[in-house]
Amino acid sequence: MRKKMIAFISGALLLFGLAGCGTSQSNNQSQNTASSKSSHDHSSMKGMDMGDQSLTKAFQDELKGFTTIEQDIKKGDYKSATTVATNLHDEFHAAILPPLKDKKGETYAENIHGKYDSLQDAIVSKDHSKIAEMIKVNRDNLISVAKILGVSVQ
Repeated sequence: MRKKMIAFISGALLLFGLAGCGTSQSNNQSQNTASSKSSHDHSSMKGMDMGDQSLTKAFQDELKGFTTIEQDIKKGDYKSATTVATNLHDEFHAAILPPLKDKKGETYAENIHGKYDSLQDAIVSKDHSKIAEMIKVNRDNLISVAKILGVSVQ
């Protein structure tokens, strides 16, 4: 039974990851192209708006996801919390990390990215205080990154 559940969750994550990653990556490529063109050509503003909307949605999804994780942990549903954390990590990696690396560099971006790993580890170990700490750290980081990338999250 456990093997079936793991296989189901893995399949679902793969499906969501592939569906989200393809869209997010192509949106990121559009955004990166639009961003580089915008410094030379202001006629690309239409393309930037679509990229900005996609990035804004990614930030909103991330913030909602942290709330969902908190609710799952309160219910003792670590399996769901782990799934949500994995999906958030994947979305961050696909949608937010590339423009952050472009803007602030590899070291800064990977430092922020590493906090998602710490959140996942805390959930797996069922460490309530560490989970709460890492959700706060990731939320704060996300708000800071949104400001860096010029995305409104309010």
